[in-house]
Amino acid sequence: MSNQLISSLSFFDLFGSLAYALTTLPTPAENYLYGAQGNENTCVAQGFFIQVGSIACFLNVSLAIYYHLTIANNWTDAKMKRTYLAHMLFIVPIFIGLSFAFAGIPFYDNTVVWCNNSAKWWPEIPVIIAIILATTIMGSLCKKVYRTERRSSLYTGGRCIFYHVGSIPNITGTGYDNYGLILSSATLVPLQGFWNSFVYIRPRYARDSISRVRSSFTQ
Repeated sequence: MSNQLISSLSFFDLFGSLAYALTTLPTPAENYLYGAQGNENTCVAQGFFIQVGSIACFLNVSLAIYYHLTIANNWTDAKMKRTYLAHMLFIVPIFIGLSFAFAGIPFYDNTVVWCNNSAKWWPEIPVIIAIILATTIMGSLCKKVYRTERRSSLYTGGRCIFYHVGSIPNITGTGYDNYGLILSSATLVPLQGFWNSFVYIRPRYARDSISRVRSSFTQ
């Protein structure tokens, strides 16, 4: 079940990442931004898929709950699948994410670096709540099994930092008038996927490096 959650998280994260990668390309050409070649429809589409990508953040909460139940409470996949929770871990985050993605359709507009929900406050609230929940759950688990959980804590912490920085312009409503916040958002938000892969690749790389060093001493 862990693999299913991670695969689902990665699937929705891919939508957001691809939408972010287009940067200003879907922005209406009449906005006179560098690279803008789109129209109102392409702008709405980009904003919609960026919001669909936020489902990955909600699935991160499900993954944190799964880790806590299996590691701290000794639940097995078989036990979990006998309860409604196994389905809710997928249904709830996807429902919330799609609901906010569709609710944002009237508000998707040019936000300088890409098209996104331009409304104040409410688009970011569910994401911030998800970050707090995931961080709290993983922090609780860390107290019990630090070495087992270290990877996921780094992942959650990295997403937490980048999501909060990327959310500042939307929350304040004035952030997109500040070049520093625009630059920070445009740089850090797309890096979420990098840290997602880095914290899982690094342990394997570290093990391989240690093995090569040991081999050099035994030769």
